[in-house]
Amino acid sequence: MASTAEKKALILEHETAFARNLATYVIDRPKLSVWMILIPILFVYYFYRFQRYAEGRKTFAEHYLMSRTRALDEAFHALNSGREPDIDHLARLSDVPDAIRPFQADVIRVLVNHFVSLLRTDGDDFETLVRSAYRDRTNYLLFLNRLNQTEKEVYTGLTSHLRETQEEVNTVVRTIELQSEKLRREEAERIFP
Repeated sequence: MASTAEKKALILEHETAFARNLATYVIDRPKLSVWMILIPILFVYYFYRFQRYAEGRKTFAEHYLMSRTRALDEAFHALNSGREPDIDHLARLSDVPDAIRPFQADVIRVLVNHFVSLLRTDGDDFETLVRSAYRDRTNYLLFLNRLNQTEKEVYTGLTSHLRETQEEVNTVVRTIELQSEKLRREEAERIFP
């Protein structure tokens, strides 16, 4: 049976893999063409763009993980100390406008509750922790739907505060929402066949 620290590592590993996977859909990958192989300068340019793509994926994943890592740390420490998680403190650490902070607190609350549930269960891998905590696909999908909904509320609030063109922001946000939902549903189907 895994210790709480080992379960925390399993959860973080899962969240990191999810963030990296999501980044592949959000960040546009440069396309390689026959001309790039035939004309060396174009090939060099492709590798430059590919390097920027790889850095962009990494940066996206790091930023996506920031609040999740904080929520996981808070769940771990609250569980070990027997205290209530400090959601408001975590929301204040988020780099979001004040008007969005209550929505961000909702996301953090959903995540912390989820992580506490996983940390309290028995299992030696992420899938076993989820099966133990949620018991069936319906319960897990209910959690995932709640997470998707709270994240949408944050994204909706943030779109009005971003400097990029509204169409560009909407495209990125929509991609994040759709791909997150798709990846989470696939995960639920894999965990609860």
